[in-house]
Amino acid sequence: MSTSLLRKFESIRVDKNSSVPIYQQIAEGITDLIKRGALAPGSLFPAERTLCETLDISRMTLREATRLLEDDGLLESYQGRGRFVAARRLRKQQQEMRSFTEEIRARGGVPSSRLLSFALREPNSQALTFFNLKKGDEIYEIRRLRLRDEIPLAVEEVHISQRLCPGLDRFDLSRNSLYAILEESYGLALEHSVEEMSAELPSSYERKQLDIPRSVGLLVVNRKSYADAGQPLELTRAAYRGDLYSAIIHSVRVPRSTRKYLPSA
Repeated sequence: MSTSLLRKFESIRVDKNSSVPIYQQIAEGITDLIKRGALAPGSLFPAERTLCETLDISRMTLREATRLLEDDGLLESYQGRGRFVAARRLRKQQQEMRSFTEEIRARGGVPSSRLLSFALREPNSQALTFFNLKKGDEIYEIRRLRLRDEIPLAVEEVHISQRLCPGLDRFDLSRNSLYAILEESYGLALEHSVEEMSAELPSSYERKQLDIPRSVGLLVVNRKSYADAGQPLELTRAAYRGDLYSAIIHSVRVPRSTRKYLPSA
């Protein structure tokens, strides 16, 4: 462990006469180091013995402090590897219909994409029903690796009706936002989307593309997007790295008098 790293922990001041427990003071001091960028995301946390000697505290006190940090999502523990400063997770704010490019830029990151495949396919039963297609109609199947600051973040598969967007394959989707193309080149006004989220284990293909171990799960977002007047526009499955991505859902409680039904408890 480098001396320069331990010096950063030496800056944490502990007041043993304070009513605030020592472990909480330590947790607050480490939190400040992380938020100021003194401890980089993904960096290895010092060994317990070394840190206890540096801070002049017991292992029990340190473990209470690190428990708070892990509960707050600032530290991550891996058996056999140690503790690491948690990577900053991109938080998806619900109630906002944004493209991946817009979302990453809004959060100060640099978005990019790698086109994995682009083909015309016979629609599966879900796409057939969603797009209201006829026999012989085809859909575009677009697979892209989505990156934030050159770090793989998601594997995305998009289905769009060829009938709705003829000639879509002429655009470079590794460099351009799909939503911008739909709006600017096809005159489609995106209106709303419905998303269903689930936690899943990655397939071998997804692990390879995202460069993640088996222990990292996925946050999978299945999205149905609509243009104005409710026109079906897009079916998407986006599998995000669970260690770098989280979702925030804003919920509003409906007054009892207007609910369609009341729960039993």
